[in-house]
Amino acid sequence: MKKSLKMTIVPLTAVGLLLGGCSNSHSKDDTIIESKAGDVKVNDIMKDIGNDQISKSAFQLILNKVLEKEYHKQVDSNDIDKQVDKQKEMFSSNQQFKDALKQQGLTEEKFKDQIKLQKYQKALLDDTVKISDKKAKKDSVKVSHILIETSKDKSKAKSEAENIKKQLDNGADFSKLAKEKSDDTQSKDNGGSLGYIPKGLMNESFEKAAFKLKPGETSNVVKSEYGYHIIKADKENDFNKYKSKIKDQIVQQKIQKDPSILTDAYKKLLDKYDVKYKDKDVKKYIENNLLNGDKLKNQLGQSQQQTSQAQQATQTQQ
Repeated sequence: MKKSLKMTIVPLTAVGLLLGGCSNSHSKDDTIIESKAGDVKVNDIMKDIGNDQISKSAFQLILNKVLEKEYHKQVDSNDIDKQVDKQKEMFSSNQQFKDALKQQGLTEEKFKDQIKLQKYQKALLDDTVKISDKKAKKDSVKVSHILIETSKDKSKAKSEAENIKKQLDNGADFSKLAKEKSDDTQSKDNGGSLGYIPKGLMNESFEKAAFKLKPGETSNVVKSEYGYHIIKADKENDFNKYKSKIKDQIVQQKIQKDPSILTDAYKKLLDKYDVKYKDKDVKKYIENNLLNGDKLKNQLGQSQQQTSQAQQATQTQQ
């Protein structure tokens, strides 16, 4: 799945003044441009852009600087170049790759900078939330599934799922049936494999059934909002290969449940580098919004609810 990257461009003059990055003292009344028709002051720019947007951009800029200062030794530029090269291989030409970046408002260098920033943020999370191999193994399970969607005829879907379960009980090959019968287009071609899933990622009924299974066992028909599933627990003989990804998913789950884990880490790092906000409105917005764990939790909840409603609406229309 490709993710869209958006960048907000704010005049660096205004942001620089707000952050106190220059040696001179500035105020909102300072004039930037003079003319016989009227002057343009810092305050005019702030009003035009909006204090909230300036605060967000100013915070992102200083956070990026602090993250780079703290973790630049842990990031290898050669690894980033290799990652970008892999992305390029997905396109038929280098120009097509550049055009795709341009649509996102990016150049190749800016794209590399974003990858670098993601690695800095991951390093911060690794320092903040420690997940042992033992916990990662305990809190994840490797499964495959066959999904029969209920978007058209619920009774027919249940009957079809039960029939598939009978075939499996009689010795049918799970992977083959998944390829033939499953409505999950993302996993069916791979025999229904979902790989390793951490606790909290899947629907509650699906997760409950999956974690009860021993490797090689197949569940009864399980109902979720997506339809009817038959789940198979796979052998976890490649855990070491995927454990880093599993740990990342577990960390993300923890942050979604308690965003203060992340905001507290930001605060600690900003304090370490003696970050001071020279504008009281910027300071107030950042502390009350961007570094407020409870507020971020509410925003995440609303976002997840909207996503769930959109998914349900899509299923109804199908």
